[in-house]
Amino acid sequence: MNREVRSPLRLWLAGIVALAAGIGIVSLLPGCGKPPPLLKNDQQSAAAKVEPWVNAGKRLRKDSDAVACKLALTSLNVDLQAAPDAPKPSTFTPQTEKALADLVPLNPEDQTELRDSSYTSHDSAYLAECLYMRDAARSLDVPALPGQTPDQIATDVADRGFAWVCRSVYLNPWVVQTPDGFLTVSVPPTYVLRRGYGSGLERMYVFLALLQQMGLDGCLVGPPDAGDKPAPWPVFSADKKTLLTGAARGPFWAVGVRIGNDVRLYDPWRGQVFPAQLNAFKANPDASKTWIEDKANVSGLTAEEAKKATVYLAVPVNSLAPRMSTLEQQLKADIGAKVAIDAAALRNAFPDPKPAFWNPPGDSFAYGRVLRMFLPADEGGSDRRPPGGRAIDQYLRSQIPEGVGVTPVELRGNVEAAERIRNAVAITYGGAFFGISGQSFFAVPTPRERIQRGQFQDASSSLVTKQDQFAHGLERLRNNQNADNDLRTWATEARALYNQQGLATTPEDRQQKMAAVENHWRQNAVLVQLMVDRVSAELGHAEATFLMALCKHEQAERVQTRLEHATGAEAEQLKKDAIGAWQVAHGEWQTYAERARAQAGFPGRAAYVQTLAARAEKMANQK
Repeated sequence: MNREVRSPLRLWLAGIVALAAGIGIVSLLPGCGKPPPLLKNDQQSAAAKVEPWVNAGKRLRKDSDAVACKLALTSLNVDLQAAPDAPKPSTFTPQTEKALADLVPLNPEDQTELRDSSYTSHDSAYLAECLYMRDAARSLDVPALPGQTPDQIATDVADRGFAWVCRSVYLNPWVVQTPDGFLTVSVPPTYVLRRGYGSGLERMYVFLALLQQMGLDGCLVGPPDAGDKPAPWPVFSADKKTLLTGAARGPFWAVGVRIGNDVRLYDPWRGQVFPAQLNAFKANPDASKTWIEDKANVSGLTAEEAKKATVYLAVPVNSLAPRMSTLEQQLKADIGAKVAIDAAALRNAFPDPKPAFWNPPGDSFAYGRVLRMFLPADEGGSDRRPPGGRAIDQYLRSQIPEGVGVTPVELRGNVEAAERIRNAVAITYGGAFFGISGQSFFAVPTPRERIQRGQFQDASSSLVTKQDQFAHGLERLRNNQNADNDLRTWATEARALYNQQGLATTPEDRQQKMAAVENHWRQNAVLVQLMVDRVSAELGHAEATFLMALCKHEQAERVQTRLEHATGAEAEQLKKDAIGAWQVAHGEWQTYAERARAQAGFPGRAAYVQTLAARAEKMANQK
C-alpha cells in the first residue's frame, strides 16, 4: 500500500482561497427602487407567464456546471411556487418511503434528504455530476455495428466506457492518516476524474456513474458479507499476515454490468475484462486459474471467493428521491441525462438471486452518499467543518505538487514575504489547473474536465495558452541567470521593512511602514515574478504538456473507435484520419517525456504515461 502522506501545505491552501476571493467577479446591481405592488389580476397574469420547467431547461441547455445547476434548481423552486398549475415534484407516500427503506440501507440524513419536496442544494451538486458524466458518455458514443444484438451493443458500450475510465484515472490511492491508522478513502466520481488518479474502488465509482448515463445497469461484486463492509476496508492475504492493497480494494473485487441474465466483470486494477462472465466464473473458477494466480491480481481474489461471488447494487441516494423522477421527465429533452433511479426496478432487472444494495449507514465513503459527505455545506454537501479541515481541503492538498508550497530559500525566516510568494504561486499554478472562480475550486471547467467531457478543441486552446504562460516563465529565468544576488538583496531589504512595520508604535507610523513594504513589492515586480517562476514555471509547463498529450490521445481514441465501426469508403478515410491522430498523440507524448522530470514526485504517473505512449506509438504505425 502506498503510505506516502503529503505535507499539509495549509498556508498554500489558505493563500489560494484568499487570493481567489480577490479575483471574483463583482456583480453590478441595477438601480434601486421598488416596483409597484401587483394587483390581484396582475398577480394571476404574472403567474400565468411563469414556465418553471421551460426556464430551467433553457438554463441547463446553456450551462451544465455546478454553479449553473444551482441557479437552475434554485430558480425552479421559486418559479414552481409562482406557477400553481405547473407540474410539481413528486414526493413519498408513507408506503413508498417504507418500501424504499426496506430495500436500500439509509441513515437519518439520507432519509431527510430524500423526503424534501423541493429541490435541495445537494440536488444541484448531484445534477452537475450527472451532466458531467452525460457529456463523457456522449463523447464515447458511436453507431452500433450492423447486425449487433442488444446484448452485443451493451457489451461494446460498456467495454468502451471501462477503457475510458482506466485511461482517465490512473492507479494511485489517496492514503490518509487517521486515528485508526492509514486508510485509503474515496471521493466522488467527478472529483476522481478532476484529479486524474485514484484507487481501484474509485475507478469502480466512476464506472458506475458513467454506466448510469449510458443507460446500463452497473453493480459491484464481492464476498457474501460485503454488504455491511465500509469502503475503507483493509484486505489481507490468505495467511492473514500481509496487507494486500489496503482499503484501496475496499469490499469488492470487481465492478460489473448486467448483460441479459448475466454480469460482465471488470477488474479495475488491471484495467481488463475478466476471462468469464459471472455465472461461468462462479461455476468453474478453475477455468480462470491462470487469471486468478497471475501476480497482476492485486485485489487478492481467490478461487474460493470466486465461487461465493455476490452481486451488490450501489446508486446515489439523491437518485432515489421522487422529485428527481419528475425532474428527469420534465427536462428529458433539455438535459438528456439519467438522474432518477427506481431501486425496485433496478433490482428486479437482475437475475436471481436478487442483489442487495450496498450503502452501509455509517459509511461516509459509500458510493451512495460520498458526494454529499465530501462537499462543504455551501456547495451542497454536509461537511460543516471550518475551512482547512474539510474533506475537500484535504483533497486539494493531496494533489498539490510538493514544490509549489516550498518557501524560496531567500525568504526563509521572513514569514510574511514567504506567505505572499506562496500565495502568488498558488494563483499561478492553481488558477491554471484547479478551475478557480471567486472562492470556489473547479467552478470553471479545467482542461482535464474539458478533455473528459469530449470538448477537445476548448481543452486544446486552453492548454496552448497555459503552455505559453509557463514557457514565458522559463524564458524569464533563462534570461536572468544572474538574478540570485538581486533576489537576496531584495529579500534582505524586505525583511528589514517588515521588521520596521512590526516595530511601529502608532497607527500613522504603521500605515507609513506598510506603504513602504508595498512600495518595495511594486518597484521590484520583475524580481518577484522571477521568484514565482522559479517555483511554478517548470511544474506548470510540464503539467500543461501532459494534459495536451492526454487531450490528443483521447481524440485519437475517438477516431479509432469510429474507424472500428465504419465500413467501405468511410473506413478508408477514417483509417488515414486515425493514423494521423495517433501520430499527433505520439508526438505529444514524446514532448512530455522531455519535460516529465519535473513531475517525478507524482506516484503512478510514469507507468501510466508509459502505457499510453506505447499504445499511441503502436497505433501510429498501424498498417
